[in-house]
Amino acid sequence: MYSINRMIVDGQKLVVALDWTYSNADGSISNVHQLQKPYGKTPLAQVTEAIAIEWLVTQLANTSEEFDAAIAARKAEAEYVETFVPYVPDERGRFAAVPEPVEEPVVLPAD
Repeated sequence: MYSINRMIVDGQKLVVALDWTYSNADGSISNVHQLQKPYGKTPLAQVTEAIAIEWLVTQLANTSEEFDAAIAARKAEAEYVETFVPYVPDERGRFAAVPEPVEEPVVLPAD
């Protein structure tokens, strides 16, 4: 799903760039797209998000499917990195996993 976060408008009231986001259930990708000339003949007051998204999708070099694949790859990489465990040398010179810190419960003073 595409959304427009902001439009950049020139002094002639023409939309020249779109700050956009593409989102799916696994994440999002965002960027700014400089519109190709001509920018469109729709008067600024009549430019809706739907019209801006139509301009964006028409001009973007990437497809929704490519964005979905990029988001999936980024999610898979993040999940892989979450499996990393640091190992440090112990007193015998062998490597052992660093124990996970144990969070102590917060005890509030009694009133």
